Amino acid sequence: MSESHMLLHFLSLILLCCVFPSRSFDLHIDNSSYVACGPHQSQALADFMNEFDSSQCNLTDPYNGVWCDNSTGVVTMLRLRDCLSGTLMPNSSLFRLHHLRYLNLRHNNFIPSSLPWEFGNLSRLDLSLLSHLSLSRNELTGSFPLVRNLTKLSFLSLSNNHFYGTLNPNSTSLFELHHLRYLYLSYNNFNSSIPSEIGILNRLEVISLSSNDFSGQVPPTISNLTSLTELYLEDNHLTGSFPPVQNLTLLSVLYLTVNHFSGTIPSSLFTMPSLSILGLRENDLTGSIEFPNSSTPSRLEKMYLGNNHFEGKIIEPSSKLINLTHLDLSFLNTSYPIDLNLFSSLKSLLHLDLSGCGITEFPNILKILEKLVFIDLSDNIIKGEVPEWLWKLPRLNTVFLSNNSFNGFQGYNSLTGSIPQCLSNLTFVNLRKNNLEGSIPDAFHISSSLRSLDVGHNLLTGKLPRSLQNCSSLEFLVADHNSIKDTFPFWLKALPNLQVLILSSNKFYGSISPPGHDGGLYMVYTKRTYGILSYIHIETIDLQYKALRQRRVLTSYATIDFSGNKIEGQIPESIGLLKALIALNLSNNAFTGRTIPNGLGTLSFLEYINVSHNQLKGEIPQGTQIIGQTQSSFEGNAGLCGLPLQESCFGAIAPPRQQPPEEDKEEEEQVLNWKGVGIGYGPGVLLGLAIAQAIGSYKPERLVKIIGPGKRRNR
Repeated sequence: MSESHMLLHFLSLILLCCVFPSRSFDLHIDNSSYVACGPHQSQALADFMNEFDSSQCNLTDPYNGVWCDNSTGVVTMLRLRDCLSGTLMPNSSLFRLHHLRYLNLRHNNFIPSSLPWEFGNLSRLDLSLLSHLSLSRNELTGSFPLVRNLTKLSFLSLSNNHFYGTLNPNSTSLFELHHLRYLYLSYNNFNSSIPSEIGILNRLEVISLSSNDFSGQVPPTISNLTSLTELYLEDNHLTGSFPPVQNLTLLSVLYLTVNHFSGTIPSSLFTMPSLSILGLRENDLTGSIEFPNSSTPSRLEKMYLGNNHFEGKIIEPSSKLINLTHLDLSFLNTSYPIDLNLFSSLKSLLHLDLSGCGITEFPNILKILEKLVFIDLSDNIIKGEVPEWLWKLPRLNTVFLSNNSFNGFQGYNSLTGSIPQCLSNLTFVNLRKNNLEGSIPDAFHISSSLRSLDVGHNLLTGKLPRSLQNCSSLEFLVADHNSIKDTFPFWLKALPNLQVLILSSNKFYGSISPPGHDGGLYMVYTKRTYGILSYIHIETIDLQYKALRQRRVLTSYATIDFSGNKIEGQIPESIGLLKALIALNLSNNAFTGRTIPNGLGTLSFLEYINVSHNQLKGEIPQGTQIIGQTQSSFEGNAGLCGLPLQESCFGAIAPPRQQPPEEDKEEEEQVLNWKGVGIGYGPGVLLGLAIAQAIGSYKPERLVKIIGPGKRRNR
């Protein structure tokens, strides 16, 4: 780092330490006077900043800050979020700040390394006054860190890292933190059972162990945590009967989704005095749902029961929960007839998931539920037309009707089976795998709120409507496996929020590049994607390449698949600028040109490439990611040579690398903001990739899929 840069950071820290930004921390501190940090502490801070690439740190940001004691000048609180990149070393200057009580280094980019044991020496960390230690959403690795000396911790967050190993009491200091009230270890790789010693930490109010590899039964000592208000255990490998939580009278949130719990649900669960959110989907629960004879009304507002093996009547008891706003009964595998009329009592419903329930007729009872925002009726056997009243529900913005046998829509036009022109008024629409025909309506107005549109696997023809350019909020567009005949829609790059574009197996033709340009396939390379798709039901993704962990979505990935069309011309050089590209499939087209762009050989994230069955010539770019591919990824191009093909380029002069025109070089520097691109999948190769993260949730969403009944977890 240059001397001027170091000086700038030093001066910024001095200035920051002399000003108390009252909005940064929710602490009860007298800020009536400004406090200056001591010179030694300011130097330690400056040295710490200079250990990293801290060019993204805005020290005037109200969410970042430094606090010093008003009498001694020592640093007591430090928050530097989402702006540091580098390795957290054992000799870091951070550990010269011995008086720290509050430390938040959340959401930085610490290059994968273990957490230095020196954290255990910050013995003055006092977190009893809403203070906390947050190192979540970094790239930290190793076993559970030694925090034995931090005996006053009340808040510990290590979520969204790469920590692994067990929580064995003999090898971790976790169970010595007797003041701990908030524990967040989600989205790591811990792989032990949950120790019975968890019951010792009887001050715990929130436990989040979700998205790890915990196994075995939940220990009965969990019932000792009488102060517990929220328990998140979803997405693990937990087994056994239902955890003993019925006596936890303060418990308001219970998530056990995506595990292997079996047996019946205790009837007392539905009358727990504080329970408002219950997530049980994707387990092996059986039996019927029964309510105890109690005068205590249920407080449940959100209940997710889908993908279990319940028996008997399900909807009838559910209809007694009149405070419900969210109800998921998807794929219940029950043979008992479903009486949808019972939903008439649930007048507060906002979110209703009845996918995979064997429904044969459109449930007209839904028309009286005027507060509905979200409806999922996919994967049923509903025939006929979608009723006109559905689009008149005043608050509806998300509709999933995929995998049914609809043949049209009531009340829109005389052409049976066409898509209605009201789609601009909705936010999320999924019409995938039906028998819809005609063209996509060219009726998207400028004020459209559309964010997700999936019309894949239908009988659609015509062109992509140019009015889609008006959908500035559009993030997710899928039209694969139709008969759409059009030139490549390079004009879609003008959509500022587009993240996923899937157009495979259609009749797109011509060049990727508009006249005089290089295709515009640019994107900003960022470490993380902060997408706002709160619910994506694409259907599947088969990551055949190097088995990426499906529940960890922290990196901005990009997948391009133009396969199975009639696209011709040269592969644009700008593809080599997609620094976060992990999968590229251009197979079964008519690409020509004297070589594959050399930049593809330098893409460090690239896991899969397929350019087979085109008309490419020349030497294959050499790089670790390229050489590791199979021969089948390059076959069907008579003029290609070099690894991994058997054909050697030795003795022949390979054609010179394609150079972009001078006018395009300047354009390549102006990288457009395509946060992620995915373009479908071709025959036999499945490459779609959707990255999403819910707003209003502290944790990222699971990776979703493009074929099959996969759903995201409900949180």
